[in-house]
Amino acid sequence: MKKIIGIMIVLVLMTSLTPLALADEAGESQQGDVEIDSQTQNEVEAMEYEYGVEIRLLQLEKSITTNIVKGEETVSVLEGLGYNTTQLEAILSELEILLVEVQSTDANSSNATQEFIDLKSDAKELTEDFREAVHELIDNDTIEGLRDRIRNMTCERVQNLTSKIQNKIRLYNRNQLHRLYGIIGETDTSLLNQYQNGNLTKEQVKSQIRKMVNHMTKEKINQVFNEFKEAKIRNKIQSRICVQNATEEFQERKQVRLNNRLQTMQNLQNEDAQVQAQIQNRISNRIDEISAGNGSGGSGSGNGSGGSNGYGGSNGSGGGGKQ
Repeated sequence: MKKIIGIMIVLVLMTSLTPLALADEAGESQQGDVEIDSQTQNEVEAMEYEYGVEIRLLQLEKSITTNIVKGEETVSVLEGLGYNTTQLEAILSELEILLVEVQSTDANSSNATQEFIDLKSDAKELTEDFREAVHELIDNDTIEGLRDRIRNMTCERVQNLTSKIQNKIRLYNRNQLHRLYGIIGETDTSLLNQYQNGNLTKEQVKSQIRKMVNHMTKEKINQVFNEFKEAKIRNKIQSRICVQNATEEFQERKQVRLNNRLQTMQNLQNEDAQVQAQIQNRISNRIDEISAGNGSGGSGSGNGSGGSNGYGGSNGSGGGGKQ
């Protein structure tokens, strides 16, 4: 029994270290007037802890940046083949505006989780719009050729974001380990420092913790397990509250964001006239739909990340990799 509970403690700890690696796909559930998919709900759980918000925003920034890079290459190829890419360029321009909004989000704001959910929803919607527009332009054979061409595309900006995310994940996980140390009464933090410095992998940390647990009494193991279990339940409840709060007045907030983007586009001086007209038309139509009560809520808040959708990279927020 002691061994089984010890293994369960290690498993509970590991789940608290790994919610930062995002899944490629997730089912969606309807809540209110906006869909918050199960993966986004899991992502929000990590945002309840220090560095969690920063990581999620960086992952979203990375995903959008990747989408733009791959989208620009798609436009370049299609232009070379003689296609009219005005609609695709309009979507990319709106993604650029969205990217600035993500970069400007204050991770320390009390509304940061809500803003993440809102902006991730917009990212998913625009990415799907781009993919659908490409499908309307070209046949499946050309699409496959584009996929092969852009699948592994990256750039220095994406690489820098990947490095930032990895560093933040290590800080986040170190804090989670430190929390465990406080519960089990361990004072030697050399293991934490080695992990943060990259000298220990997560699996090595897991092995060391298992050894610590094996040296505890049955009573101590039960205490640690119960404290961790209760903390995890509290975090899950709080994250569900944050998600539920984000569904309230979602359409109103979206309308404000769209109006702000419309104003931004109208103030741009270097945008192609046809592209600018297309963007203004797209945004105005979505504002009218919301005003008429027919808005879709942004097609949900994203399907995880990291996996290629064929054009513009990934849906939703980009994962930074497991640490």
